Amino acid sequence: MRIILFTGRGGSGVSTMSAATAVALAMGGRRTLAFGLGSGLGEALGFQLTHEPRDVGPNLAALETRHGDDEPDEFRDWLGDLLDWRGVEPELADDLAALPGANQIGRMLNLAGQVEDSGYEAIVVDGLPLELFLDLPPSLDAAARWLERLFEPRQSNVFEPFVRMFAADYAEAGEEMLESGRELLGRLADLRELLTDPDITSVRVVLRPAATAAADARISLTALSLFSYACDAFVVNQVLPDEVQDPFFEEMRSDQARALDGAQAAAGELPVLTGTRAKRAPVGVEALGPLAAALYRDRSAADVLHRAASHSFSRRDGAYVMSLTLPFAEKKDLAVEQLDDGVAVHLNGRRAVLMLPPEVESREASSWSFEPPELKINFGG
Repeated sequence: MRIILFTGRGGSGVSTMSAATAVALAMGGRRTLAFGLGSGLGEALGFQLTHEPRDVGPNLAALETRHGDDEPDEFRDWLGDLLDWRGVEPELADDLAALPGANQIGRMLNLAGQVEDSGYEAIVVDGLPLELFLDLPPSLDAAARWLERLFEPRQSNVFEPFVRMFAADYAEAGEEMLESGRELLGRLADLRELLTDPDITSVRVVLRPAATAAADARISLTALSLFSYACDAFVVNQVLPDEVQDPFFEEMRSDQARALDGAQAAAGELPVLTGTRAKRAPVGVEALGPLAAALYRDRSAADVLHRAASHSFSRRDGAYVMSLTLPFAEKKDLAVEQLDDGVAVHLNGRRAVLMLPPEVESREASSWSFEPPELKINFGG
C-alpha cells in the first residue's frame, strides 16, 4: 500500500496535483483511488463524484467526501446514539461533530474503510487547505491516545471532556454500543499508524510561487514533523513557463524566481518540484497524464522522494532519550508536559501527545533540551 497526501494553500492547485499524481500511479499499473477530502477533485478529473468510489479511468477510481446530512458519517451516527442513550438532545451530536478537526473524523473513517477493504494498491488524498489539514494530525493523535482511556481493554477515544460526562455509567452501557465505539476508534488508531509510517505515507505540500512560499514551507514542515508525518516533497505550482517571454511578465517572473529560491532554502534536502501555469487548467485523465510526467520527470510518483529523520528513542548510561527533529522551531515556542501515559510537546499553539514504549512508561521526563533542529527529552532511571 502507498498513500500520498496533498495539501497547500487555497488556490495553489492541490486538487489538480492530487489528480495528476493519481493518474500517474494508475498509468504505472497500480490500482489507485483518488480520495477527495473536500471539493475540487471531481472538477480536476472531469467527473461528478460522490462519497462512493467510481471508475474514472484505467486502474483509477475516485470519490469526494462532503460533510452534510446526506453523507454517511459513522462517527456522527455513533455519537448520536451515545447521546440519545444518555437522554441528551440529538442535535448536540452534530454540534460536537462540527468542532475543529472533529468534523473530519467521519471522512477519515471513510478513508480507513478504503484502506482496509477495497484492494487498492495506492491512495492519493486531495487534502484540505493547509491551515485545516494541520488540524487532522492532532485529531487522529487524540483518537489513538483515547483508545487507552475510554474502552476496555484500555483503548482510546477522541473527546475526553465529553467522555468524562458518561464515565460513571460505562459499566451499564450496552455492550453493542461500546463494541461499536471500540471498532470505530480502533480503525482510527490503525489509520493513524499507517499515516505516520514513512514507508507507506508521504505528504506533499503545494506552494504558490509567491512571497509566502518559504513561510508556508517552514510552517508545514515543522507542524508535520511534530506529528510524525513524513513530508517528502514540495510542489511550487503555477510557475510561468519558459516560453512566456513577454516583458509584461518580467516582474512576475522575477517574483516567482525569488519565491522558488525561498522555497528551496526552506526545503533543504527535500525536492522541490515545479508545475507550470497552463492557458487553461488541465481536466481529465488524458490532460493530467502529461502534467504528471512534467512534474515528476525522471522520478516515479510512487517513490518516497525524501527520507528525513523521524522520532526515535535511544538509551545512554541507564537513561532513555526521546529525540524529535523539529525544523524551524524556536525554543521560546516549545514546552514539554509530562502525562500519565506519555509526554505532550507544545509548539506554536499545537499539542502533540507522544506515547512511550513500555520500558519507558514508568519513568519521568527529567529534563529536555533543544539544539535546533533537535528536541531531546531525557527520562531518568
